[in-house]
Amino acid sequence: MKINKILVPVDFSENSINALRYAAAFAKGSEAVMIVMHVSDNEALDDELRGNLAPDHLFELLKKEHWMSGIKMNSMIVEGGVEEAVLENSMNLDVDLIVMGTQGASTMARTLVGTNTTKVVGKSRCAVLVVPAEATFTPVRKVILAVDLDHRTDHLVKDIVEMLKVIGASVLLVYVGKDPSGKLERELIQLTDDLKKSTGYEKIVSKLIPSGEFPMSLESYAFDIEADIITMITHHRGVFESIFDPSETKLYTYHTSMPLLVVPHHRKPVFFL
Repeated sequence: MKINKILVPVDFSENSINALRYAAAFAKGSEAVMIVMHVSDNEALDDELRGNLAPDHLFELLKKEHWMSGIKMNSMIVEGGVEEAVLENSMNLDVDLIVMGTQGASTMARTLVGTNTTKVVGKSRCAVLVVPAEATFTPVRKVILAVDLDHRTDHLVKDIVEMLKVIGASVLLVYVGKDPSGKLERELIQLTDDLKKSTGYEKIVSKLIPSGEFPMSLESYAFDIEADIITMITHHRGVFESIFDPSETKLYTYHTSMPLLVVPHHRKPVFFL
């Protein structure tokens, strides 16, 4: 299982370039092609975002960044709305991963990357890595993978582990919920052992957090252990249901300062879609 294509919409703001750095890290590990897309909304907004430099010139400058070394990058300029452009091109180009920032270069109500991010998260059929404006790129070493032991998706969990294995990140399987009998913790440990055997990857550990406050407990733990990314699967119910309700997802996406990788459960049999 492998990521072959990564789509990164950019408006050339600091946040979108930061998101591009995360995409580059995944591209290097998986040898994926990175498709960098600029969505042109109108000339006035374009001028505000990029000054006097044309997108084609800015694309060339991006290719020369040291962290882009060795990455195959294709660029494209499209017109229209960001949400529609990202979703349509992710489907047409058979993209495996979308990487987006959560804040655009402008404080205007209409930004090229901002409110559109949560709309893409809610509708995308492939995985979306959401990079908040507050996030600072660091090499991806620790990734929390939230699992729902009440609604098992071991095949998806295995796929995610395979991807993180490529970039050498440690995987922390985390379940948040009450477990008075200890049954769920035993299941989590067994799942960890099974994944180590099926993936041949030893950098997997598990943690059960006995709490009913899923998002706050998960993010608090992520900061405590200095994780780099939090990963969730969207089909979860129970404690996951409120997180992936459209309104709640928007709140979580906007308030976390840690990158969030959202993996849909409805995917075709290639990595992350």
